[in-house]
Amino acid sequence: MPRQSIAIVLCVLAIAALAFYGGRRSAPAQGALTQAEADAEKAAVSTKEKMQGMAAMAKPKLAAAAGNHALDSAVSNPSERAPLPPANTQLKSILAELRARADAGDAEAASRLFKDMQTCAQVQRLNQTLPAMSNRVLADAPPGAPAPRSERMLDFLQRNLDFTKNNAAMCADLGTADMAELVPATLQAAQLGDAEAANCYVGANLNNWPGLLDNPQWVQDYKSNALNLANGALQQGDWSMAMLMAQAYGGGSRNMLNQLTGSDPTQAYTYAKLMSLGQPTGTQQSQRSTNALSNFSSQLTPAQIQAADQQAQQMYQQYFNNTPRQTGDVANAMRSCQGSGPGF
Repeated sequence: MPRQSIAIVLCVLAIAALAFYGGRRSAPAQGALTQAEADAEKAAVSTKEKMQGMAAMAKPKLAAAAGNHALDSAVSNPSERAPLPPANTQLKSILAELRARADAGDAEAASRLFKDMQTCAQVQRLNQTLPAMSNRVLADAPPGAPAPRSERMLDFLQRNLDFTKNNAAMCADLGTADMAELVPATLQAAQLGDAEAANCYVGANLNNWPGLLDNPQWVQDYKSNALNLANGALQQGDWSMAMLMAQAYGGGSRNMLNQLTGSDPTQAYTYAKLMSLGQPTGTQQSQRSTNALSNFSSQLTPAQIQAADQQAQQMYQQYFNNTPRQTGDVANAMRSCQGSGPGF
């Protein structure tokens, strides 16, 4: 056989051998690939099942989060809140509801709780004092007393009697433990922006805090919050708070605020000056105010007086917009505070 033919035959045999052995080696690889695909499919199914399980477990948490979001939204958005109970509803029956809503940050509920509790505290106090008050008024109005004086005293008594009668149903069945809510309710309403509550809290008298001996923490709470509330109210242009600060620094009112601030003639003069700057238009400064300025200024140097005048003027401009108060602003703001009923 020629060499060329032999070479051709050898090439063909070599190609056939390579093809045979190549096929043998590729067959296991194909099997391995099929097994890998099966394993991957099983892993995908397992992962899918796990994800479905996690999603099922997450549903209650998501629902709870949605509920909390709804509560937060209702607190921040007054239009989403449930309406408050009707006015004059028996406080005992709605006390827990108002407290829960106030704790959740509902400022309207906190103010309602504060005002209703203040009213009921006055009702309880008047029920205790009206008999003696009636005897005193009648004793002070003998048959020969001038008619105008007798009428004023009788009107004074009648207003208090009407007040207790009109609020008797709302305040029915409140016990000592219920009335102990008065102080924390006042603080909470003040912290949520109720100016009236802030005045009542800052200007409080220990004798008007029911349950104080059983709750000594209230005194520490007062020390921690009163001045912050006072400064916040001043920055909102609250004349009642300005008067409370003047009295506290002047030592004229031995209440809790005075114990917190101490007596300070410089600050007393500053706030007395502020009150004089805000004198109602068309009225004359009272002799009491004039005497206060004279008394405190006598304890200061000219430089201290100048600095205090500048501070008072700055507060009047910055916090009160250079606008005098209206007649009765101070008295009316404190009228609802426990211990100052309709006849006081």
